[in-house]
Amino acid sequence: MDKKRILVFEDSDIFADMVLEFLNDQGYETARAVNGLEGIKMVYQFLPHLIITDVEMPLFKGYQATRLLKSRASTRPIPVIMFTSLSETKDRFWGGQAGADYYIEKSPENFKELPIQIERLLGEAQAADYALIEKEGRRIDDNSLIEMVNNLLDNKLFQTTMIGLLAELSGKLGSLEDIVKGIFELLVNICEAEICSVMIKDVDNSLIVYNANNAGFSAEAAEDFTAIAIADFNTLFPDYRVLSREIKDFSPPGEKKKRIESYIMIPLKSAGEEFATVHIGNSIKEYFSPVIMENLTVFLTAAAPIVSNALGLKQMDSLQKKTRAAFARYVPIDVMDEIIKKSASASGQSESRVVAILFSDIVSFTKISEKTKAQDMVNFLNVYFDVMCNEIVSEGGNIDKFIGDAIMAVFGAPKALENASVSAIRAALKMATKIRNVDTSGITLPESGFGAGIGLNFGECIVGNIGFHDKLDYTVIGDAVNLASRLEALTRVYKHPIIVSENMYDAAKDEFIFRKLDVVRVKGKDQPVGIYAVYGAFAGEAEAELPPSLILDREALDQYEKGLKLFFMKEFETAKQYFSGKDYLSQMYLKRIEEYLKNPPPADWDGTVTMTEK
Repeated sequence: MDKKRILVFEDSDIFADMVLEFLNDQGYETARAVNGLEGIKMVYQFLPHLIITDVEMPLFKGYQATRLLKSRASTRPIPVIMFTSLSETKDRFWGGQAGADYYIEKSPENFKELPIQIERLLGEAQAADYALIEKEGRRIDDNSLIEMVNNLLDNKLFQTTMIGLLAELSGKLGSLEDIVKGIFELLVNICEAEICSVMIKDVDNSLIVYNANNAGFSAEAAEDFTAIAIADFNTLFPDYRVLSREIKDFSPPGEKKKRIESYIMIPLKSAGEEFATVHIGNSIKEYFSPVIMENLTVFLTAAAPIVSNALGLKQMDSLQKKTRAAFARYVPIDVMDEIIKKSASASGQSESRVVAILFSDIVSFTKISEKTKAQDMVNFLNVYFDVMCNEIVSEGGNIDKFIGDAIMAVFGAPKALENASVSAIRAALKMATKIRNVDTSGITLPESGFGAGIGLNFGECIVGNIGFHDKLDYTVIGDAVNLASRLEALTRVYKHPIIVSENMYDAAKDEFIFRKLDVVRVKGKDQPVGIYAVYGAFAGEAEAELPPSLILDREALDQYEKGLKLFFMKEFETAKQYFSGKDYLSQMYLKRIEEYLKNPPPADWDGTVTMTEK
């Protein structure tokens, strides 16, 4: 078997002797060149199976010589080892850019590694066509070699510069649109990209299209270019069914009447799979020469992962928005943001906060549900909740939970509100007004019709995530919450749609119209509490859409308040004269007065009514 031939490019006599002696002892046939130019010429004469080259040499450096040999089809299969004293990362980078098959640092210890890599590379190398190499060698002289190396160096340096600018672009810009726009600008430097387009496959069979009519072709020419680009895209991706398009034009059509005479399409790959296409047009015939195509291919190969990463970030951002929108239907956005910000360990922390609590419940819901089909009931509730909850959210409220047909909402947590009590009452008035717009055609109503009661309280609660490790609810707990629920139930007793506590009244008495209803001791509480009805306007001043139950006559209110004061002073006979209205509350107090006139209350009577039901 013939000995394998190894050619050494080395200008140092001492090191060259060491390497040659070592290789000869290994059984290889060797030859030496003292510089890069001589080494290239000797390749065509010595016909080596492998080359070992230094980097720093006279005339041509090892990078230049390697780059030339690897750029020619005849000599490309010959493995090249860079055996050099330069060991910095940049030197290894340039060695890889030049096409070296292995890079090893000069040191006595590495002489043990050298034969291992030589044997590996010789075993893996494709056979070179040495007859062709000899034939080419007869046409090569010093001048032709120098011209080839300089032309090659200029082109590779240009490509490397473009890739460097591309890397700088990816570090500065974040969005996919900015990345593609920057690539279009660099393409103008690489070639005459008079018109170009990028078509990117996105999720859900959507297509992202970016266009740049840099030369100002007419709208007709631009449309023809786009039609060709779309046809090529469809040919490359025949199974990709485009359901939607997102199109961005970076430059509008112009007045250029020239035709597009040259056109190319280059696919972009990510992880070995084509995901996009780049289309470039030019008004010069046969414009895209081999050199231009090489530059474009190198550049777009480097650009592909940057575009892919930007696309991934865009898709992730879109997914996050969709996820937030989906979860916002179950978890309030403010709560979601709080959970994302805090760690799992902090998510169980709670705090005391003064908030407004709203409870709303449908009147006679049990009767309605008994006479309505289950699916019809669910459909109706979804419509009802949509109308009611929109008004709560519009005033800054947080939907805490749904309890059957009931709604529990909080104003002032997790997001603080400047006037939580005012916002809550305003929401309640809107709800009581908009309830008349709820479509009830799918359900069976009782004779009393359709309505809802709303109870509101204002006070200190415990706010936080409550539950166990697999299921937490952000909610509020405390006596203030219980009282709001009891007040909602009292709307049936006092025949008024909105009832608030004395705390709520004190916090918002200057903003709304109130009428004191009573002093009650609700079930489960020892302390009595004053309760108030809320109204939206006085008679003659109300908007057309305000329901009659929320409109109050000024004079009637004045008479009622006088009668109420006298009632609690036990001046029952005099109080009777002021409860002259036909409304339910006036009639209620007249009945009480009649009872007390027959059976006077005890001396310690304070007017409090104790409720025995929730």
